[in-house]
Amino acid sequence: MAGGKRRPDREDLDEIVRRVEAQIRQEMARFAGAEPDEDWETIGKKVKGRIRMEMASWVGATPGADWAEIGERMQSRAKEVVGRWAGAGPDDDWAEVGRKMEARIRAQIAELTGVESGADADWDEIGDRVEARVRGLFASWAGAEPDEGWDAIGRKLESRLKTRLREWLEDS
Repeated sequence: MAGGKRRPDREDLDEIVRRVEAQIRQEMARFAGAEPDEDWETIGKKVKGRIRMEMASWVGATPGADWAEIGERMQSRAKEVVGRWAGAGPDDDWAEVGRKMEARIRAQIAELTGVESGADADWDEIGDRVEARVRGLFASWAGAEPDEGWDAIGRKLESRLKTRLREWLEDS
């Protein structure tokens, strides 16, 4: 072989695999609070317990809480955070939280678009207002009136762009 290096044989590879596996076992055992020489099943059970204990502490449950309690606490916390943003109370169910979220979003979009009725604003009216603003913006670029139809705006925009490109090319 070039440079005096020999290619690892099967025994070398087996030793590398054994060392890597031992290192991984040691790290996993340390994380789980297990002994490095314990079998993988024991280490796995301890890892699972450690993860459950960590999750329990994150959601305010006791370290011995089961997954059902942890899940209920996570859902309750999520509903509380989302619900608080939407104006829902702790006793509101998810359906009510959803209605309040939709009402808050509708009110904010209505305010942004200038539609008056806030949380009771009609989505079609909001959509019409947004479309009119976008059409007005394109119309201003095209030199058209804001209330012109899209086809007229498109033709004028195309004509304006062609004119500007011709002028630019002639000046180059």
